[in-house]
Amino acid sequence: MIEMQRQDEAVWLTLRRAEKKNAMTEAMWEQLLQALSQVADEHRRSGGRAPRALVLAGAPGAFCAGADIAELAPLLREPAAMTANNQLVARAQLALEQLPVPTLALIDGPCFGGGFGLAAACDFRIASARASFAITPARLGLLYSIEDTRRVVRLLGDTRARRLLLRGARLDAQTAQDWGLLDALVEPEQLQAQAQAWLADICAQSPTSMTGIKATLAHVGQAGWHDEAEVRAAFDSAFYGSDFAEGAAAFLERRSARFH
Repeated sequence: MIEMQRQDEAVWLTLRRAEKKNAMTEAMWEQLLQALSQVADEHRRSGGRAPRALVLAGAPGAFCAGADIAELAPLLREPAAMTANNQLVARAQLALEQLPVPTLALIDGPCFGGGFGLAAACDFRIASARASFAITPARLGLLYSIEDTRRVVRLLGDTRARRLLLRGARLDAQTAQDWGLLDALVEPEQLQAQAQAWLADICAQSPTSMTGIKATLAHVGQAGWHDEAEVRAAFDSAFYGSDFAEGAAAFLERRSARFH
């Protein structure tokens, strides 16, 4: 199941299937998509003021071992059902990637296959020292989707993406950090505190800036997600918004800005 909680200005989504290392079922992908839709709707209704961030985590000891292979077996006998399942996964990951608030993957333990795809769809990745990473569709006679592959190449570059996908390389946490996959690496008992520190920094920023910057990054990195005219209009209008008025005043008064 997907557990959804609100902690201050952030939403926490936790994958809770510890006995299977949080491997994703079709029902969990549907729950994830619904939860992300709720967050996006709330953000829109609040005029972009809330929530300020989203954390995606797994039940302690694992992030996500990928898809539940046992569940896929009966789907293979029904091509239409298999196609629908793949489309659902793609929609959920895209919803996470396109969420208008900063997103943080909190990775403890295995992060494999579809779990790697979820982590790659987030803006930031913080992992514990016992995290490990792998993408192994080639061991199953499968491919990694275009969207997932694009995310891996964006994060790691073509050469390292090939090592993961073609060689089936498994990365320990330190190697993932050295490769630039992770934004922070801590001991398991420090993971929650590190996440809270990052959230404090993120939630202290201007909500107008966060939404606009994510739209700009999406336009630059994936043309067509956001209309260029809309992105340019958001850039121009920010100079006349309440967040800039507060930010400029705080700068001149040598204090921290208070964005509400």
